[in-house]
Amino acid sequence: MVELLVVIAIIGILATLLLLQLGTARGKARDAKRVSDLNQVASALELFYDDYGYYPRGGNNLSAAPPTGLSKYMKLLPLDPSTVGCTNTYSGNNGSTGGCYGYATSSGATPIKYHIWTRMEQFNKGALENDLNFNSTGWDGAPINATTVETTATCNGDITTANSSCIYDVGQTD
Repeated sequence: MVELLVVIAIIGILATLLLLQLGTARGKARDAKRVSDLNQVASALELFYDDYGYYPRGGNNLSAAPPTGLSKYMKLLPLDPSTVGCTNTYSGNNGSTGGCYGYATSSGATPIKYHIWTRMEQFNKGALENDLNFNSTGWDGAPINATTVETTATCNGDITTANSSCIYDVGQTD
């Protein structure tokens, strides 16, 4: 009988460890989707720019259904995989729930620069050390200061507005 209890306890411990690892894996998968999503949107924005000579205005925000100005290049804009508290626009984090994509452009009717960003759940050295790290404060739309160069694991699954690090961003800022 004691042996059975020991076996059950060991199985319980192993199951707990497995579930903890699955949570981390899910966060990494959501982050991989975030990186992929923003790179797809960046490609569509560049195609838009090639056709019109400017980017869609950030003050109008990009909308996932229907995609404002980008329908020629994408059927639907991707949404953050943890859509809790997000709207269907790229207007940045909504309150303290986080997880939404942000889009900002340089001021004016025909912006020539853009910045899209999201917060990551897990530290991803390849993505976070090679992203843009740009400050779009003062731009139209959903600007953010993403100048922190992330070199350590500080994300800890926190995608709220309180976490100023672990921001993955891409754009055309030159």
